[in-house]
Amino acid sequence: MKKERYSVCIIIIILSLIFSNCASAPTTGSGQPYPSDTAFYPAVYGAFKDLFPNARYQNINFYNDIYTFTGITGLALTTPISYDLTVRLTNNNQIEFSWDNLYQRDANGRWSSAKAFGFYNYDSIINTLKTKMLEIANNPSLYQQRERAAMADIKFVHAIMNDLTDLAFRDFIDNYARGSIFNVTGLIQDVTEANRTINGVTYSYLITVNQSFIDPTDAFFSAALADVRCSFYTNQDNVIRLNRRDEQTVQGILINASRTISGLSLQLVNPN
Repeated sequence: MKKERYSVCIIIIILSLIFSNCASAPTTGSGQPYPSDTAFYPAVYGAFKDLFPNARYQNINFYNDIYTFTGITGLALTTPISYDLTVRLTNNNQIEFSWDNLYQRDANGRWSSAKAFGFYNYDSIINTLKTKMLEIANNPSLYQQRERAAMADIKFVHAIMNDLTDLAFRDFIDNYARGSIFNVTGLIQDVTEANRTINGVTYSYLITVNQSFIDPTDAFFSAALADVRCSFYTNQDNVIRLNRRDEQTVQGILINASRTISGLSLQLVNPN
C-alpha cells in the first residue's frame, strides 16, 4: 500500500511539472521594478546577446518597449525545444515575459508543435534574463557599453526600423541611431569618385554596398526592408582596386538614413 501511495505521489509530481508551464500567460518573475529613468533597449539587447546569442529579432515595437525573439532554444531533459519569447516593460516598470510557438524535436530530428514545456525550467530562464537586464540597467558602465553596441548592430536596428511610421523612423534616426558606428557586409555595387564634403571633411570616394537580410531557409523571415543599401564615403585610396560583386565589410559612422520600397538606405562616413 505504501508503495502504491509513493507511486501516486511521483505521478502527481511529474504531472505538476509538465502542466506548470502549459500556458503562455505573461509572467514578471520577481517584483523588482526596472529603473524608471533608464531606457529599456540596452538591457534587453545585452541580456539576450549574453544568454541567447543565436536568437533572432522577430518583432520590435521600440517606442512601446516590446521585443519578440524567435529561436530561443533549450532542453527539456534531453528533448530539444525552441520557442518565441516576448519581453515588455509595463506601465509600472515591471519586466513582463510571455512565450509562444513552442516546438520540440524528436529522435529523428523532426520538429513538431508542443503545448507545454514539460521538464524545461521556463521560470528559471526568465528570472535569469530579468536579473541580467536589471544588472545592466543598474551598472552605468555596462549600460553604456550595451547602449552603444545595440545602436551599432545593423540587425537590431534593422528590426526596429521595420514597422516604424515615417515620423517615428525620422525620430529614431535623429535621436538614437545617428552617430553610431555600423559594420555593413555585402556585395559591392560600385566604387566612384565622390569629392563630397560632410561635416567639414571632404571624402574622395563613394562605395556602394548592398547587404541582404533574406534567408530562404528562414521560415520566420519578414520581407519588410529586406535589403540595406549602404553609401560609404571614405578617403582610403585602396578602395579603387575593389571589384563589383566582391563581398566587403565597411565600418562607418551613420550620418543619415532613408527608406524606399526596396529597403533601407544608409549613409556612412569613414571614422577619422
